[in-house]
Amino acid sequence: MNYNIGNMSKQQQIINAGIYMVPTIISMILPLISLPIILIYLSPSEFGAYTLSFAFGSVVVGFCHLSLLGVYERNYFLFTNNKERAQLLFTIVSFVLFIMMIAGAFIFINKDYIASWIVQNNKYGLLLFITFMGLVFQSSGNYYLSFLKNTGNVKLNVGIVLLTSILGFIFNIYFVSILKIGPIGLAFGLLISNAFIFIAVTTYFLKLMGYKLKISLLIASLKLSFPLVPTGMLSIIGKYFDKYIISVLSTMGGVGIYAISQRIADLSFLFMTAIQKVYGPVVYSKMFANNHINGDKEIGKYLTPFAYFSVAGALILALFSEEAIIILAPPEYLNGLSVINILCICFAISFFSKQPQLMYAGKTVIQSVLSFINFICNIIVLYVFVNKFGIIGAAVGVLIVTVIYNSLLVWQGQKYFKIEYEWLKLAVIYSMLIFMSISVALFLDWEIAYFNRLIIKIIYLGIFIGFGIYLKIMTRNNLLLILNKNKPVKI
Repeated sequence: MNYNIGNMSKQQQIINAGIYMVPTIISMILPLISLPIILIYLSPSEFGAYTLSFAFGSVVVGFCHLSLLGVYERNYFLFTNNKERAQLLFTIVSFVLFIMMIAGAFIFINKDYIASWIVQNNKYGLLLFITFMGLVFQSSGNYYLSFLKNTGNVKLNVGIVLLTSILGFIFNIYFVSILKIGPIGLAFGLLISNAFIFIAVTTYFLKLMGYKLKISLLIASLKLSFPLVPTGMLSIIGKYFDKYIISVLSTMGGVGIYAISQRIADLSFLFMTAIQKVYGPVVYSKMFANNHINGDKEIGKYLTPFAYFSVAGALILALFSEEAIIILAPPEYLNGLSVINILCICFAISFFSKQPQLMYAGKTVIQSVLSFINFICNIIVLYVFVNKFGIIGAAVGVLIVTVIYNSLLVWQGQKYFKIEYEWLKLAVIYSMLIFMSISVALFLDWEIAYFNRLIIKIIYLGIFIGFGIYLKIMTRNNLLLILNKNKPVKI
């Protein structure tokens, strides 16, 4: 399994991008099928209860991981042989599982009390616990996916993600729509699908590599990750604070509507994540392999096409958010239409926060400080905007905080590893996204006829694609390579 990601050919990278798109596309299609079915049997308040349970579980799981996933991805490239990489993998996975099981026992014992505090109703105690356990297995499996990504084993990585999505889809429909057991059915779907996949993948890795532990690797990783724990915790809490503050200042039904809008907007984030699986290891490898002067300019030019495609995913979803929410949700969820467009802009801007300059430089303390600033801004801005404008205020608040955080992150990251972004091209790309997304939402508020709005959306999309062709990003050769059925080039 010794692959050199940094020397991966452009053709191989494009093929990998195409393969990584498969589970992303499936993840986009499955909600189109499952959400309309599931939401018939769940009220906005019930879906809001599951959303808050998921948020609580994510915060606790995030703390238990102690920011080790990011450190693992970095430290992977420090080792060159399979034994050390296996030791690093199993040592960290074993440690975080142990911590999360202890946390799970505490949550189970106090589940009713915690539910009355988080979901504001103690009848959702079991929902809270089962959702947490599902997230335990889901998050632990991310280490295996990271290993496969870094070794260039795209097909197995994609297969695992795809199978997990399909199983979750099947179980969600079975428990919610057939058994009709309410929001806890979503929790069971999350738990069973991820537990099954985690056990199967762990068995595969044990047979492949053998179980290896080395405490010194854990200690070394913890030394780097501990300064990041505040970063991770504040980031996760900030991510879900919008839903909690809506439940406090608005209604549980508002949480459900906002959550569905966010879930639809998350499709653009899934698209970005699939793209990052291609460029992420390459950027890291270039940082370690090249000197500072040559590496930064090369990386900036390398990232422009990935920024374009990341924005493209967000733009397409924002342009056709009206159609998406009509297909996916009952009429009462239409109030969240503008939320989708605003959050799509947020996710596209987050492209810059995915660049690991501070992590590469080992400046974890700075990252923690920035996360603390982001957290404080999140609380203040969201409280003010949600209190005044409801769920739309939450989306606008998230956008404001996202712009502030990414600006600070780029400012600090450039100090320690300067990436010479092609700022003019990026400015045009992001300006089109912001203008087109906001104007489409305004056209709906102005009650312009649907046919006219549809024509404008198509024109907008054509302009964006045309600019991609002008930049030589949208090329026939690239598309043919993505669809190439031949075997990948060996790395």
